[in-house]
Amino acid sequence: MTEGLTGWQFLRTGRWIAYFAAAVVFALICGGLALWQYDRGRQASADNHLYSANFAAETVPLTTALPTLTSYSPNQVWRAVSMRGHWDAGHQYYLRNSVRSGETGFDVITAFRLESGAMFLVDRGWVAASGSGAEPVSRPQPPTGAVDLVARLQASQAKRGEGGVNANQIESVDLSELAPVVGERVYSAAWGVIVSPRSSAEELARIQATPPAEGVGYHYSYMIQWLMFVLIGFFVLWRAAVREFRRLNADDPEEQRREAERVRKRARKAFTDEEIEDESLDGYVSLSRWMGPAGPAIEPGAAPKPALTGTPIPFDASDEDDQQKPIEEHPSQHGHVLVLGASGSRAGEDEHAETDSRATDAPESAESAATSQNAGPDEADERR
Repeated sequence: MTEGLTGWQFLRTGRWIAYFAAAVVFALICGGLALWQYDRGRQASADNHLYSANFAAETVPLTTALPTLTSYSPNQVWRAVSMRGHWDAGHQYYLRNSVRSGETGFDVITAFRLESGAMFLVDRGWVAASGSGAEPVSRPQPPTGAVDLVARLQASQAKRGEGGVNANQIESVDLSELAPVVGERVYSAAWGVIVSPRSSAEELARIQATPPAEGVGYHYSYMIQWLMFVLIGFFVLWRAAVREFRRLNADDPEEQRREAERVRKRARKAFTDEEIEDESLDGYVSLSRWMGPAGPAIEPGAAPKPALTGTPIPFDASDEDDQQKPIEEHPSQHGHVLVLGASGSRAGEDEHAETDSRATDAPESAESAATSQNAGPDEADERR
């Protein structure tokens, strides 16, 4: 489609227009993913700021933070609230697949009955799993009596797996499923992670003592990677266009001079590690350093050479030529070399035998010549 075109005319062909359109689509996709990672990074930064601020905020009464059983705002996550009441050990649940310090166990979720009679679910701490992982190693019971409790708010979790309550085990703190199981007035939009009081006798690991931190840097690094992909895509397109331009304009004298200058610049550069390795292994450096794609570099002021185009000349000789021109070999230092002639005979042996025959007959010929010189005219005539 591009043969016969000169200059940059090939960019107007359908194929190159399709290449450019594909590069633009690729750039738009990568740009969209870069913006998405940027937004995630900003959201993670905002979340970390919110967590730190709520950890540092003063504790407020639960009824102030959550006026109704369904009240909750995402900005209240990890906000400390206070309440008074007692634990209801009859409604204690174990959250499966809870990981702490790389170990899988259970979070112990226990209902806390407020003085108003409403129930608020609280994560009392973490306990390790048994050897099989199907059960907690222990089932710590909450203390009895009135308790002044401080907890940090959490939003109701989404349903995981099949959900539901099975042998007092749950897969997520989904309050829409737990509230009917508790069967009383239950806060259905938020639950809490205990802050105080803490009792070593309960054998429960603390859940969250410091503000959590979401990763931010990797979002921005991904954003930069997607932007780099955009640049790489257009760079590949540009390199392909330059190569096509050089191929189509190989007969142009100006392009040949530019190619010669590129070859000279490449030859002046320091050897690369790959070239040094090739020299150490092969004993030489590839001639591509000093030769362009069409051959040796053009000397300054020399007439431009035409590109190597046309039909290649076959180098294999015909059978008739092989018969007319037998292979000749020179004797080696260790003896004679046998050469096959046109008919396939051992020409070297025949020639060697003929040479030996001439060497044997040489004394007889010399003796005959001497006799002829000493003989008289009559004898000479007779011999003739």
